[in-house]
Amino acid sequence: MVQWPWSARSRAGDDVRARVVPWALTSPLVVVGVVALAQRLLDGPPSLATLLAALAGGVVSALLLLLLAVQSAHRVDQDGRERQERLEAALRQALHDPLTDLGNRQLFTDRLQHALARRGTRGCAVLYLDLDGFKSVNDTHGHAAGDAVLVEVAHRLRAAVRPEDTVARFGGDEFAVLCEDLADDLTASRIAERVVSSIADRPVTVGTDRHLSITPSVGIALAREEGDAPSLLRRADAALYRAKEGGKARSELFDERMQAQAVDASQTEVDLALAVEQGQLRLHYQPIVDLTDGHVQGVEALLRWQHPRRGLLHPGDFIPLAERTGLIVPIGQWVLREAWRTLRDWYAREGEDSTFTVSVNVSPRQLAGGQLLDAVAVEQPPGAAGNALLVEVSEELLVADANAGFSTLHALRMMGVRIGVDDFGRGVSSLSHLQTMPVDHVKVDRHFIAGLGHRRQDEAVVAGIIGMARSMGVGVIAEGVETPEQLGALRRMGCDAAQGFLLAHPAPVVDLDRALPEATTGLLHEVLDLDGAERTTGARAAARPALARDGR
Repeated sequence: MVQWPWSARSRAGDDVRARVVPWALTSPLVVVGVVALAQRLLDGPPSLATLLAALAGGVVSALLLLLLAVQSAHRVDQDGRERQERLEAALRQALHDPLTDLGNRQLFTDRLQHALARRGTRGCAVLYLDLDGFKSVNDTHGHAAGDAVLVEVAHRLRAAVRPEDTVARFGGDEFAVLCEDLADDLTASRIAERVVSSIADRPVTVGTDRHLSITPSVGIALAREEGDAPSLLRRADAALYRAKEGGKARSELFDERMQAQAVDASQTEVDLALAVEQGQLRLHYQPIVDLTDGHVQGVEALLRWQHPRRGLLHPGDFIPLAERTGLIVPIGQWVLREAWRTLRDWYAREGEDSTFTVSVNVSPRQLAGGQLLDAVAVEQPPGAAGNALLVEVSEELLVADANAGFSTLHALRMMGVRIGVDDFGRGVSSLSHLQTMPVDHVKVDRHFIAGLGHRRQDEAVVAGIIGMARSMGVGVIAEGVETPEQLGALRRMGCDAAQGFLLAHPAPVVDLDRALPEATTGLLHEVLDLDGAERTTGARAAARPALARDGR
């Protein structure tokens, strides 16, 4: 029986043709035979006219049967083809990126696993790349322009690699290339160089009059004897991260040093996932001092990780990893719970007349997602304590994702949460963004504070920020104050508040009532030109537990 190349359902059409058609072709002879036998039994031998009439009737019935069989088989075949086309379309959609028509992560991973299984003595490598600063393309030119860039990058990638290489888009601006049958390790590096050049050497034209300069960073991972698909992808990602640290439009080959760092990062990720549920996170509080009368107007909550083996870790040791893995979301929720608990305890002890505040920093993931509003609302206490939380976001974050950031900040403001902009002056938001944001204060970036007293440019920048904020009714806090000269300059410029190691180091909550050492209160008295009575009544009345203990 002939098999038709569509599907199992279509082969039912083959059955119709194979069984019905032969029967239809032989049916006239069968009819003649039956008529002749009946005539013989009833009236004797049939005449020629009778046989010809029977044959004619058999032929007509055979033709009708044959026509019905062919039509039925055709309908079955057509239904099978349609089903097969839908199946192939669904399969392609499941394994390909709809925007660029490249393979997706699932297809790439499947081909990588097969390549590792059959590579033998020939080399195999993964190139992992993303586009430097691609988010600014969407923010500045719109998502349609971003999509056009991605499509053009996909075309250039196909042209830059070999015909047998697999190119895939993992999502966003992340792409991957699977290089098989490599003669040596240098071949992968040469392919990576072609990839970088193909994208970076020519601007991408968007529309009719916009030409965008796009550069990629590429991480290269070579397959080793013990390598599997997930580990090879992790190595390529680690190499990409190193390439981006070194600058734009470059590639980096994964080496053993990165291997040790990758293993360490993997273990740190496992440990960090357990840190929240095992109670290893800590908040240390750094006082924020009012430069008018020297009292502690609030504290900034700074995250620490009490690692069981490595000791007390600062945010720089684990926050970047938490951002990349998404663990920053549950960590941020824990920080907010602890901040609310601190405020509840404080206001229960000091009363509703207190003006004490706690500031917390939020990450890009928290600001972009809807979890931040829920995390704030679920633990928010009633009364004055519920209005004493300050949420700080970096200026660069607001510029990068202004629309999402503004809507979330406005919602927080409606809930009674105050808003601050951290690292102000380092980004490009300046006056235009400050006018539209619901901001209570800005924190001058510590880079400019460090230059006070010996760099006139920094003094001009700080004075300009203070003047601009004052004209808009926004408070100004200086962070990173480390010398009396810096504190004096800020006082003369009219800065509202300051924090830094000169005033007090961050300390656990149990040490809040020792927030300002005796030497600091004396320094504030000298720099702020306070008399003894004002220092005693102003500082101690406003933040009594933060300034005095055991007679100090």
